[in-house]
Amino acid sequence: MILPHYEEMYRVAYIILEDRHDAFDAVQEAVVKLWTKREELEGIQSAKGFCMTTIKRQCIDMTRTRYRRNEPLDIALENDEADDDLVKRIDQRDTLEKVTQLMDTLPAIQREALRLRAYSDCSVKEISELLGITTDNTRTLLSRARRQLKELYKHLIR
Repeated sequence: MILPHYEEMYRVAYIILEDRHDAFDAVQEAVVKLWTKREELEGIQSAKGFCMTTIKRQCIDMTRTRYRRNEPLDIALENDEADDDLVKRIDQRDTLEKVTQLMDTLPAIQREALRLRAYSDCSVKEISELLGITTDNTRTLLSRARRQLKELYKHLIR
């Protein structure tokens, strides 16, 4: 029930954590949690949705732990690349950081829908299953979240 979704769980974890070792650890922890609750999982209708929710929550827990310890999530600038490329990468990282901060100001359900769509590459149907809402509501949430994020970013760069 869990193993068919292992690779997709890894992909989601990698997108969220941005580190292959952390992603692998997150998937292992999530699989262990699912294994310990295997008797309870027999009544689950969507095993894939449950696995994706479990890995997402595991990644969030790992990220929160990292923030509490004040460890940076930033890139390591160890390569000897050209200065202009380095400046471009830093600018992109700063922009991404600003957008991530702006996403945190969105309502929780909009933020979650947007993250599932953008980072986890979930379909509208999968997002609606994970959030427990209709597909029409999911489309509306995504549209409003994008529009609001765009407006917030415009005001930030002015």
